[in-house]
Amino acid sequence: MANPLCWYWPTQPSSTSEVHQRFKTRMERNGCTPEQVEILWAMERAADARVGSGAGAIAEWQDGRCAICGKVRDLVCDHDHRTGLVRGWLCQSCNAGEATHREKDTIFERYRQRPPAAILGVTDLYLNPITGEHAQPELTAAESYEDRWTDAASKDIGL
Repeated sequence: MANPLCWYWPTQPSSTSEVHQRFKTRMERNGCTPEQVEILWAMERAADARVGSGAGAIAEWQDGRCAICGKVRDLVCDHDHRTGLVRGWLCQSCNAGEATHREKDTIFERYRQRPPAAILGVTDLYLNPITGEHAQPELTAAESYEDRWTDAASKDIGL
């Protein structure tokens, strides 16, 4: 069974200037003018600030790549409905697959076990882009946010 591609990415985040340059290159390949690129970059940075520093850090680390398939596409912020925690950024295809494939030992189950948020140690609550409100977790009294992903970053990878 294949593993999510994010498991193989270096965990050292790129500098903001490196991320900006890759963003600029992608946008120019899509036909954007330098002025449009800078406007889109400013919007991207504002969106990162709005979703929270952790989700923004994940987005920056993922660099426009889907955490599961690795393709550079428009991404959506995926979160765990039970905990309300952000997991990572997925393309719409993988996000739909993650929501519907609940079988054991699938790439989606592996992603749920160790998403980018766990790799990077992020525990941000999902911010709904429509309502502007954070997700309401469905945790039982015995659970906590920290317990959900304790030591998940190095689990099962030989560290």
